[in-house]
Amino acid sequence: MRKIKLILAIFFIIFFSSYIVRAEENIIFEMNDPVGDEYGPGTYTYPKNEQFSPYEGLFDLTYFKVEDGGEDYNFYFKFVSLTNPWHAKYGFSHQLIQLYISNGEEGSLETFKKGANVKFEDRHPWQKLIKVTGWSLEVFDYQDDVDEDRRINEDRIGVLDDKKTIKVSVPKNLVGDLTEAQYYLLIGSLDGFAYDNYREVVKDSQGWKFGGGSNTDINPNVIDTLVPEGMDQREVLGGFDLESGELSTLRAVGVELELHWKFTIIFGFLIILVATIIGTGIKYVAKMFSNYD
Repeated sequence: MRKIKLILAIFFIIFFSSYIVRAEENIIFEMNDPVGDEYGPGTYTYPKNEQFSPYEGLFDLTYFKVEDGGEDYNFYFKFVSLTNPWHAKYGFSHQLIQLYISNGEEGSLETFKKGANVKFEDRHPWQKLIKVTGWSLEVFDYQDDVDEDRRINEDRIGVLDDKKTIKVSVPKNLVGDLTEAQYYLLIGSLDGFAYDNYREVVKDSQGWKFGGGSNTDINPNVIDTLVPEGMDQREVLGGFDLESGELSTLRAVGVELELHWKFTIIFGFLIILVATIIGTGIKYVAKMFSNYD
């Protein structure tokens, strides 16, 4: 009986500890991303212009967090490096961040505008899009007209003291409930004259263009992204087909993935618990028969 109580105690401590920590910090979702994977499908190289110095880290996302901030949701995007050679209003010049949110049933599997050269998986259509640059914050619904102005004029973007993390605050009423949301996070290079502001990736690196692409509008212009645990970014972003014109399909990340691991833990403990109960029962029965002897 003591063994059963001990197992149950350990189970409840592990299962509820994550909820306690998250409740204290108001974290809805967070995820790390490997350092050194700012290469799209594995082949992309930096533009050659000196404005992209130090030629590494500028598009290398390392951490993403969604936080409940009361009336707002706070989004954190951490990079290896942030620079501001073009004196952008919010303290960073190069990064183009697009966060597509899936938190409903009906939505879209295509990007809001042409430019990223990717699409989304069938089971998680998106409903809301948050677009962040060093000069602006925009929030779109999948049903909006692409020419509508959805810019938020309040100053809701800032760089934290670590000089690597961009914090973005968005009113909850603009994106809806995120407690069970899924996310597609696209990191591109800002180009004010390109489709949806995505700097183009071509075959050979140029002064203002990335190399390692295909000189087509099929390979992604996404430099870094989040992928579910167990998947490889190179395979996800490299899933395009030049012959058929098929675009790469991004995979969503979110709460559902965390629940998967929690259910795995629960299942494992249940097996241990059942085995312990059976073992205790066998010992009890054996003891009874030995007493009769």
